[in-house]
Amino acid sequence: MLKGERVKLGPIKKEYVDSFLRWFNDPEITQYLIAYRPMTRMAEEEWMENLKNREDSIHFSIVIPNEEGSEKLIGNCGIHKIDWKNRVGEAGIVIGEKEFQNKGFGTEAMELLLEYGFDTVNLNRIELYTYDFNIRALKSYKKVGFIEEGRKRQSIWINGSYHDAILMGILAEEWRKKKIV
Repeated sequence: MLKGERVKLGPIKKEYVDSFLRWFNDPEITQYLIAYRPMTRMAEEEWMENLKNREDSIHFSIVIPNEEGSEKLIGNCGIHKIDWKNRVGEAGIVIGEKEFQNKGFGTEAMELLLEYGFDTVNLNRIELYTYDFNIRALKSYKKVGFIEEGRKRQSIWINGSYHDAILMGILAEEWRKKKIV
């Protein structure tokens, strides 16, 4: 379990499937994700079952403590498409519980994910894609140190119009310098 000030990154658990299904079948959530097809229980359970066999990705649940002393699941994150030879991975994150969006939980979770990716897994580069209309994510990613590296113009069709996909990246040396400051 990775612990921050307000969030923890922990394992993906089978009991989270209902939350994941709710999030990944909600157009307000999926407009920011690569996934666009409806998610079935069978597909989500199969994905969870196959996590143990995936050597090119690391997945976490994002939880926060609640009033009862237990934990509340608010999202998930991970590093995907890991290229172990070149030490590069692609980050992904979702805060699926809407009442916890835009409150800094995703930024803190991303900081924990980067720390894990660079300091524990020894990656050299972590990159991600986001969309030009996802202002909240762009602000968060820049805050943790990602730099815009390029755009794929009008490469995604969402909500009736084309949008740019923005490639952002951060290097281990940049992360370490930011941590010292």
